[in-house]
Amino acid sequence: MSIKAMLHPFLNNGIEIKLDIEGNTVGDCVREIIKRYPDMAEKMLATKDKLKTYVEILVNGQSTSPNEMAYPVKDGDSLAVLVFLAGG
Repeated sequence: MSIKAMLHPFLNNGIEIKLDIEGNTVGDCVREIIKRYPDMAEKMLATKDKLKTYVEILVNGQSTSPNEMAYPVKDGDSLAVLVFLAGG
């Protein structure tokens, strides 16, 4: 199973990442991402199984909220990890 993932530059010091990952749920995919990039855990996760409030994950352009970690994925899906930033 292969899922295409695009990670917001905020998660990787200003560099967008595109990679192939595997999993049956968004949570599986998030754990795979963090396994490859452990420093992202602090920016992505509020707790072991909960995303920070400013992180949004889309599967094939659809929001996975409110149960994003349990949201199912399948071979060929695309996953986008977005970060909502504010400033002024």
